[in-house]
Amino acid sequence: MQSTTFDGAVAVDQGGSSRSLTVVETARVGPRPPPPQWASLSMDCAARTSYQVVFSNALLQSQTSALVEAIGDRKALLVTTPTVDRMYGSAIRAALEKTDTVSTLVLNVREETKSMELVQSVCAEAFSHGLNRRGLLIAFGGGVCSDIVTLSASLIRRGIAHIRVPTTLIGLIDAGIGLKGAVNFRGKKSFIGCFHPPEHVLIDPAFLRTLPRRYLVSGVAEAIKMGIARDESLFDLLERRSLDLVTSGFDEPVVAGRELLQRSIWAMLDELSTNPYEDQTYERLVDFGHSFSPALEGALGFDIHHGEAVAIDMALSATIALSLGLITPDVWQRILGVLRTASLPAFSPRLDVQLCRDALAEACRQRGGSMNLVVPAGIGRAVFLKDPREVTDSLLEHSLGLLSSSAAANS
Repeated sequence: MQSTTFDGAVAVDQGGSSRSLTVVETARVGPRPPPPQWASLSMDCAARTSYQVVFSNALLQSQTSALVEAIGDRKALLVTTPTVDRMYGSAIRAALEKTDTVSTLVLNVREETKSMELVQSVCAEAFSHGLNRRGLLIAFGGGVCSDIVTLSASLIRRGIAHIRVPTTLIGLIDAGIGLKGAVNFRGKKSFIGCFHPPEHVLIDPAFLRTLPRRYLVSGVAEAIKMGIARDESLFDLLERRSLDLVTSGFDEPVVAGRELLQRSIWAMLDELSTNPYEDQTYERLVDFGHSFSPALEGALGFDIHHGEAVAIDMALSATIALSLGLITPDVWQRILGVLRTASLPAFSPRLDVQLCRDALAEACRQRGGSMNLVVPAGIGRAVFLKDPREVTDSLLEHSLGLLSSSAAANS
């Protein structure tokens, strides 16, 4: 027996006992009649692209931190690396005591081990702890950790939320603040991947104090990328302060360090905002330094930091621009000079004409058939070379020779 009460609840009689069920009226659009004899229909799928990148000092020193607030009442799985866990594991576990963080998964993630096996490890841990559709992954580490967690979050139950807490400079200003996650496949860097925006990216410059110098230097390359491609003021700041910041772990000068981080992050997000899923155009200024570098990393067995490969790529791209008359020798010297000031390499003997040709062919496949090689047209300005025929073997040979001679003269 069933009767409806005055408040909209339903009382169900079950042998003398009863319980109340709440009836919720749902808003409906329609029902609409189907269009007559349609041959095709449009399904507009709006994707969420909004997320917060938040500066949060002393992130691990409080149980009421921005990270705790971002997790809320959801069941969470924290993924980190052995180094980060050794340095900050106790602090983050204490900070998360009041949350429903069910496990800390420590993965030995490095660029050379960035594979689907690691993604499966994250998915298995999430499964064993019963993460539901409201479940949450937290990436606590560098760019490779973020890659693994982002791809895992996109797959678990067809997509759950994730938060990033980057602990490297590249993570803070580049890899940790975008939408993408990926793993390597058959020697191809980041061949399998996804677009899966995080809910929050929490930026705490304090992590940089304990970062090894080489990792800081590698991260500075991504700031230089944005300075050359679109922000002359950032480039000027790097010319003046990059060595001091790297030496001090971004502690001194404080104002310059904060400005470098904020300008780099703003430039990256501003560039991504008009084409977050890379479906509007394949012309992306943020690809500066990322045409030759993936092939170089693979050829060296990933025994080179990502930022170091990006620096070599930027140096070669600038030398191509010089050879084509797009920049003056003075601008070229400034670009190579800022790389040297930051202790970044500008040349690798492994970068030969054939490797460059292979890299540009892969860039064409990645960029919808156009090469879209980003080269500087000044400081704070860049242009795209679209046709591979614009970059001939003789141009590559000449540019590589100039770069090699410059590297030898400054060694």
